Amino acid sequence: METVATDAQVDRHPMTRDLALSWAEVGILADAVANRNFRRLSDDGHPGVFGVPTGGSVLAALLCGRHGYTQLNEPVDGCLVVDDLVDSGRTLEPFHRRGLHCDALFRKPHSPAHLASAAATTSGWVRFPWEHESGVEDAVVRLLQYIGEDPTRNGLENTPSRVARMWREVTVGYQQDPAKILATVFDETSDEIVLLRGVEFHSTCEHHLLPFYGTVAVGYVPDRRVVGLSKLARLVECFSRRLQVQERMTAQIARAVQDHLAPLGVGVVVKARHSCMGCRGVGKPDADMVTSSMLGCLREDAKARAEFLTLLTV
Repeated sequence: METVATDAQVDRHPMTRDLALSWAEVGILADAVANRNFRRLSDDGHPGVFGVPTGGSVLAALLCGRHGYTQLNEPVDGCLVVDDLVDSGRTLEPFHRRGLHCDALFRKPHSPAHLASAAATTSGWVRFPWEHESGVEDAVVRLLQYIGEDPTRNGLENTPSRVARMWREVTVGYQQDPAKILATVFDETSDEIVLLRGVEFHSTCEHHLLPFYGTVAVGYVPDRRVVGLSKLARLVECFSRRLQVQERMTAQIARAVQDHLAPLGVGVVVKARHSCMGCRGVGKPDADMVTSSMLGCLREDAKARAEFLTLLTV
């Protein structure tokens, strides 16, 4: 594993790299927190350090054990509040609003800038030595407990590991590069519409983490360069195997074709059914959602656009 202190913002997505930390590495990071807050903690009148349960409590214990500070059981005015990792910032934000100084071992690139801004930055999944083998599996266990289930009962014993593997599978698109998928092109003189229809996909709605699925049609008007049709299907997989909203996925597919093939025009039409509307909420499982994205001549030329839309129904 690379040195954690220099592992900063090297990943495009949280699931592309795991950081499995040793106690020694956590100690180095804890010392960095102490150094950043040396003047504050060294003040004779400083009340001590409060750790946000549970990871923050471990960090607070390390700071106090290694540097002789006082560990607090509850936050008080003027204390330092620490956590193991800042993600959305929801955990530390209430302490910040109280006027307490906050710090952490790690923060994510998207974390609020005012919370633990000097912490080491990583977009990877961090597993601390006080956690079980997989923090992802621990989260699934907590979710099962939240809905009132017994995670240890027969049938659920291996569910956390299955769910962890499932999430890697259904979000594999984060690890795929559209530029590499469309890198191999062929010189052709064709300037007629090239259309791939009926590309089935499954994606995950980012609002409720429920599936949506359907078909995609991808077409373009070449400008001396074409790509293998299987690459267009792979491009659909690249963007669908992520947390998505259908409108954005449609635009991303079209923009990738435009950027990497430089065609005269691009058209993408997506038709899908959404579980978040079918199995919950309004409860309309048979409703379809259709989105489109037209670029270049397929947007600007009414005849070209009409020809493209006609081909969709042939």
